[in-house]
Amino acid sequence: MEASLPLTHLPLWDPIWRNSTEYASRLKIALARARDVPDDTLARTPVDAVADVIVNECAAASVTVDHEGLWVETLETPSHGGKEQLVRLNLCVMVDGASSALMSRGVLSGADIEGDKPAKCFSTIAEATNEDIADAMADAARFGEYIEEFQGLLREAAAAANEEVQHHRAEMRAQVMTAIGARARRVRAVLATADALGIPVAPRSMEQRIPLQPRGVTVAQLDAAVVAGAQEWHLAEQIAEDITVTIMSFTAALERLVRSASKLLREDEETIRDFLLFILNANYQGAATGETFLGRGKTDILLRWRDRDAFIGECKIWHGPSKFVEAVDQLLGYTIWRDTRIALILFIRDRADTSAVVDSAGACLDQHSRLLQVITPDEPTRRRDYLLHAAGDQKRVIRLSLLPVVLPQPF
Repeated sequence: MEASLPLTHLPLWDPIWRNSTEYASRLKIALARARDVPDDTLARTPVDAVADVIVNECAAASVTVDHEGLWVETLETPSHGGKEQLVRLNLCVMVDGASSALMSRGVLSGADIEGDKPAKCFSTIAEATNEDIADAMADAARFGEYIEEFQGLLREAAAAANEEVQHHRAEMRAQVMTAIGARARRVRAVLATADALGIPVAPRSMEQRIPLQPRGVTVAQLDAAVVAGAQEWHLAEQIAEDITVTIMSFTAALERLVRSASKLLREDEETIRDFLLFILNANYQGAATGETFLGRGKTDILLRWRDRDAFIGECKIWHGPSKFVEAVDQLLGYTIWRDTRIALILFIRDRADTSAVVDSAGACLDQHSRLLQVITPDEPTRRRDYLLHAAGDQKRVIRLSLLPVVLPQPF
């Protein structure tokens, strides 16, 4: 899903901590990240968005100083040769981001750094005896002026450090954009031409292919099964599963063919349904018109047998949980057999976080009042199955297959 860009990588090698600058090493890693971006991501995602992801991951972070949290610290230093022990007086602040860029400004004396956590930075303002430190601290007004002056210098140093960080960040972004820009134009040109001609740019796996040779399955076979003693309301499981897989192949094709999908989405669910009806009727032979897949209403795809709905497909575009629940309730209210299969094909478009949409649809079904069982999914982003009872009759069971389809935006 495209909730976030699929740029999953290992942590930065030879760990570059958050508080470190190491601009040259960071740039080297960022350019390696740019080379690793999949072609599919470059085809579907704006180049500047991809560059931003890489830069945010690899560039040094801006410096943030917790001025409000400033505190005073006194530390005893080791005594040598019988001399009186001295005390070090520090002003301390916590600094997040590339604190090393701040340390080079001469305002701070040192830092205590622990991994990627914010650094404790300090300025040693005195190293003297206990009496001298006590006398200095007794003049609160003068000490307050010193703190105010210190924080002013610290703010100036932080601004200079951030100017340095932003300069290197902009330089990294420009080089990353150069690295991926030309490749993105090439990838998009190839995909656009291939899409226009209806040809793939790589071999398709078996589960992604929509079979072209018609199946030999007909409802007449069910009639023969009834004559042989089978229960008439039972649609053979292998037939229903085969239909569902064919629908998934169609939706996978839509995800691949961006321009074709975009044309469909300029219409509505009915247009998408008509294309799917064409695919299904090309794949399954019917002995008579009543045994083929039909359209009913605006979005339904039906396989009718003996005046009942043996298989139901429903095309819906995601418009939020409430509309989704309405669609589910409508499906559960159909006149069905005791066992009926339903494919709810959910098209998702114009969404920043498609994973959240799929999870929201799943949560609606998980919490539905007629839910009997959730079937553990193998691929939750492609298919989720549920057993529910039909409206008004708990003995009639519906197996609903939720088939999310994330439709990419045209480039």
